[in-house]
Amino acid sequence: MEEKNPLLQVVDLSVDFRLNRKTALHAVRNVSFDLYRGETLGIVGESGCGKSVTCMSILQLNPASRTRYPSGQILFEGRDLLHMKQKQLRPIRGNEIAMVFQEPMTAMNPLFTIGDQLMEALRVHNPRMEKAEAYERSLEAVRSVKIPNPERILKSYPFTLSGGMRQRVMIAMAMITRPKLLICDEPTTALDVTIQAQVLDLMNELKQTHGTSIIFITHDLGVISEMADRVLIMYGGRVCEEADVDELFTAPRHPYTQGLIDSHPSPDYEGERLKVIPGSVPTLRDMPAGCPFNNRCAYATDACRDVFPDFEEAAPSHVVACHNWRAAKTEGGKAE
Repeated sequence: MEEKNPLLQVVDLSVDFRLNRKTALHAVRNVSFDLYRGETLGIVGESGCGKSVTCMSILQLNPASRTRYPSGQILFEGRDLLHMKQKQLRPIRGNEIAMVFQEPMTAMNPLFTIGDQLMEALRVHNPRMEKAEAYERSLEAVRSVKIPNPERILKSYPFTLSGGMRQRVMIAMAMITRPKLLICDEPTTALDVTIQAQVLDLMNELKQTHGTSIIFITHDLGVISEMADRVLIMYGGRVCEEADVDELFTAPRHPYTQGLIDSHPSPDYEGERLKVIPGSVPTLRDMPAGCPFNNRCAYATDACRDVFPDFEEAAPSHVVACHNWRAAKTEGGKAE
């Protein structure tokens, strides 16, 4: 990247969920990554791998009474969000950093019209803005996400719209303040493939127009190949591989990454049986010692069961945390 200073730096982030005074579950461990201006970072992994918890931590949206951060910094333009008080975070949430969630019906208030909610998002951060100006900006936001008849949409309630339309409204609501960072938590999972493609195209267009940086959380590698510039693979609350998107799909190094790619239909898929990753993701209570993938990995050794590996550079802009990635690369038949 030409930009030397990251917009966002997550440094050694660990997140615990406290069950009681003596027991805590380790949801995320020692996660680090950088995000640059105008870049899309994809975070990929199965359900329960810690990707959503990591991103919710950026704005301290995990349940405050049960969440502890044993280590880490989250630096947004040099400001440490993780150690800010709620009052300090309020001007940043929804203004400089916005989120789009998987299910828009739970993110919007069913008792208020779309227009009311869009205008509120504006006026919370711009108290002196006149109602007429807020209305025009809301109208412009709805037009920008290519929803026909925006005047009617502003008068509508969320439950009167289709799922794809609601998701477009959520994107409009997130982008209305023109944030520097947009966090998308599996925003297309509940949509059919046609609407999904339209939403992804729309997000790419908005990114190009406004220069917004995006963190895109998903378990769908097809979506990542279309959206991301760089990809973070997570498993068991840890990052196991990070690479540019083309490099990751051409030469995956971690056995888990290889398993994800092998289990996903390729463009020339002809109906042959896909490979599967044996076993299932362990719960936070049953997370194994060492590398959390060791009980599902064909290349696991005693070292894997004892200690989590350090990151090694497999190629320029490509790091992997695996004791045996060289053996996995060779035996798995992946690109040298």
